[in-house]
Amino acid sequence: MLGFRPGTGPLLPVVMRLGDALSPQGGGWAVLARAVSEELASLGVPVLLGVRPVEGRVPLLLGLRSEAERPATADRVAAALRAGVERAGMLRPGVRPPVVVVGPAGGWAAASAGLRHAAETAAAAQGLPDRPWYDARRLDIDLLLWRLRDHPDLAAFVDRAIGPLLDHDRRSRPSLLPTLETYLAHAGRKAETARELHLNRQTLYNRLARIGELLGTDLDDPQTVLALSLALRARRHVS
Repeated sequence: MLGFRPGTGPLLPVVMRLGDALSPQGGGWAVLARAVSEELASLGVPVLLGVRPVEGRVPLLLGLRSEAERPATADRVAAALRAGVERAGMLRPGVRPPVVVVGPAGGWAAASAGLRHAAETAAAAQGLPDRPWYDARRLDIDLLLWRLRDHPDLAAFVDRAIGPLLDHDRRSRPSLLPTLETYLAHAGRKAETARELHLNRQTLYNRLARIGELLGTDLDDPQTVLALSLALRARRHVS
């Protein structure tokens, strides 16, 4: 009835979430849906498109011939979605592009859960570095932390783990939080960290020593690294 004939291959759930600055008003959703539909029509894959104005998101189901098509199809779909948003006149300088999350491919029985998972993950991905699309399977930790965002224990954990560092950065320069984030993102590899931050080795060592002193911890300890990584990710979700 809806013209969606995906064949016998797996279904791919995708959700595009628009930030508050992008969400259209009034008839803008119809303009957006039409623009996105026209962009998706050029992909050559079966697509079932919906809009959820209250939640500010656009859910889709796509028909694949095989699981192996998932990465390439996700690239093309994400590009088409962003092109549709641009055609609708919603992308403006300084406004973050929409977040696109791609769930795991599966059958009809898994489609509903896959769309819900992708929708929640799109909310949890707000504030992450911009990417064409995010794989829902790789953001389960962020999703768990997002679900705990209103629990006081999560805020208390963030405060215990990195509170002294946040206090330092409010009062002093240079800010040390970016150094810690980059160091952990590179799994403690100091040469790569220094290169990305455009620091010489000794300056980086001094900053890492200061971070360890402020937090009263050893940045080479695996349990400490795990706790700090979780606290940095949780910080986006707590006030």
